[in-house]
This record gives sequence, structure tokens and C-alpha cells, in this order.
Amino acid sequence: MGSKTDKRKKRKAAAEAEPAAAAPAEQQPADAAASKKKQKHDGSSKQQQQQPAAEAKAAPQPASPSSADEDEQRRPKGGPGRRFTVTMAVPGSIIDNTQNFEMANFVAGQVARTAAVFNVDELVVVDDTPQRKDGTVGAGAAFLARVCQYLETPQYLRKALIPMHPDLRLAGLLPPLDAPHHLRATEWQPFREGVVLKAEAGTGSFVDVGLDRTALVEGSLLTVNARVTLRLGESARVKFVESYGESMLLGEVVLPSAPREEAGLYWGYATRLAKGISGLVQGAPFEGGYDLKLGTSEHGQARSSARGARGRVVLPGNLELPRFKHLLIAFGGPEGLEDCLAHDKRFTKQSTTDVFDLYLNTCPGQGSRTIRTEEAVLISMAYLQTAVVRFGER
Repeated sequence: MGSKTDKRKKRKAAAEAEPAAAAPAEQQPADAAASKKKQKHDGSSKQQQQQPAAEAKAAPQPASPSSADEDEQRRPKGGPGRRFTVTMAVPGSIIDNTQNFEMANFVAGQVARTAAVFNVDELVVVDDTPQRKDGTVGAGAAFLARVCQYLETPQYLRKALIPMHPDLRLAGLLPPLDAPHHLRATEWQPFREGVVLKAEAGTGSFVDVGLDRTALVEGSLLTVNARVTLRLGESARVKFVESYGESMLLGEVVLPSAPREEAGLYWGYATRLAKGISGLVQGAPFEGGYDLKLGTSEHGQARSSARGARGRVVLPGNLELPRFKHLLIAFGGPEGLEDCLAHDKRFTKQSTTDVFDLYLNTCPGQGSRTIRTEEAVLISMAYLQTAVVRFGER
């Protein structure tokens, strides 16, 4: 009897104890949330308290450069002035030999990029179309010249200077040249390319140079819509033009060669169309023409130097050239320079050695049976680069 009473008392005590034990369990999530909230609050407080210390610690460290700063660091800097010029001549038949429009676009972009990378001052597209009528230009040559000219023009001038054309419908997809004269609105150089907007007697000419302010060339009446090179100086010089109610940059017109000759800046290439090899050689824009004409071909000579023994292949750094002021480097089409020369009515009786001072094989021992012209320009310009810099007259 007593044992039954004891059992009932134990069950009653256990029943009363269970709600009390369960209560903390039900409150645990709320307490945990409050605890986490408190920890989060405490953590944020710690972060706020530690932030000045972290900033103070990081203060001596240089700040990571912005994309604009990185672009400025990568942009080629000026150096000693350069007076010698390099001309690269490429036949239009390399476009006629492509399989489709996309490939033609790629080849043209490759030629333009090579010209910019190796500081070419003049890019000549030779129209080597056989049986060409006078006064006409082959489609391949016209396409190559148009795309190369488009890529060389600074982006902010293209709309004003280059009209829309079907040949250019994919040109915007090509890699940009990113040459020193392709300046952004946030960049400053002593020289800048521009297009003439307007000319007024007594005031001067107003030029768009791709900045938030128009440039003013005082006292000069320039041709409207013409591309010009301006000297703006190391820092901006501003003048308030009362008739327009705005401040303008002061600049002066200089030759396109001034950035190269005075500051050692590569300033793009001029694009020229030539009819045949005769038009290439006889149409040189320099007084006295090209004083060193170099032809490249797999049939050319593999030689250690322009003055040395033949038959020995040496490193590019040991290649010697005659001193020159205006160098011409000519490339042939799918059939070589010999074929280009054969189709020129004025040079039918002349050989390549009669036209060119040097006729070199810049890639002896090639593994492929053929080297495409867009490949040859890159190989040859890289091979000749050291000698060009070394023997060009400054």
C-alpha cells in the first residue's frame, strides 16, 4: 500500500517537472536568435571599432591603380626624337585570296596591328590586280586600305572623317591599335589629333580634339572637316571666347611628324594606295624618295648582313643594314613580289634586284611550304626591328 502511494507521488512530481524542463527548450530558439543578434551587433561594433585601425595600418600602402591609371602606365612614353621613317607595303591581292568577308576583315586587322606595333609611319596598299583598267582600283586593295585607315583614325574622329561603308561593317569588332595618338577624354598629351569644325576670319579655327572643350587655333583659317595635328602643350592653356560664351583650349597646328621628331612618340601611319610596284616606288611622299628599298620573299637571299657574306643565317641583332632616312619594306602577295612586278606595265623589263636595294628571305628554313602574307609581315617586321632602330638616322 505504501509502495503504491510512493509511486503515485513520483509520477505526479515527474509530471509537474516536465513542463518546467520543457519551457527552456521552447525558449531556446528565441534565446539563440537573441544571442546571435547580440553577437552580430557586437561583431559589427568590433568591425566599426577596428576599421580606423585597419585604415591607419593600410595608409602607408600605395592605393591600387584604377583602370585609367593602368592604361596610362601601359601607354608608350615618348623618348628621343626619331627622324627616320619606315614604310610597309602590302599587296591588295592578300584580300582577294581570302575565303570570306570575315577572314578578309581579320587579315586587314592583322596588317594594321603589325604596322602599329612596329612603328610604321606609312602603310602603302599596292593594287597588284592584273589587267587593271586605268582609273580603277581593285576591290581587295580598296578594302584593305579602307579598313586600315579606319583603324588608324582615333575613335573620336571616325564619325566625322570616315563615312559609312559596307566594307566597314565588321571593322568595329577588330582589336584596336591603341596607339599613343588614340587618346581618351581623360588623357593628356602635348599633341592631339583633331578635326576642324569651323573657321572664322578674325578669330581662327575651331577644332574638335575629343575633349570636353573645343580647341582654338588663333589667326588660322583651316579647311573645315580636315584632320589636323595640334600642339596643346604640357598643360592646358585656356582662353575665354566671348562670342561663344565659353572657354577654349589654345593650340597650334603642326606637321603630323612633329610628335615623332620632337617627342619620340609614335603617331600612327598614313595610308596610301599605289598602282603596282611602280606607283609604290615613284609615289614616295619624301624628298628624294626611299633611300633604302627592301623586298622580302622566300626566293630572297638568306644572308648574315646587308654588307657581309651570303648564305649564313644569324640572329636579328647581328643583321646590318645601310644607313637610311626613309626605309621601304615591301611584301608580295600569294605569288610573291615577282608576280607583282610581272603585272606592272612600267616595270616589265626589270627584275626584283633592279627595283630593290636588298631582297631578303627573312624566314629561312621555314617548316611550312607557304607563309601567308599576313604572317610574313609579322615575322619580317619582328626580324628587322633591331636593325631598323640601329641603322635609321635620327
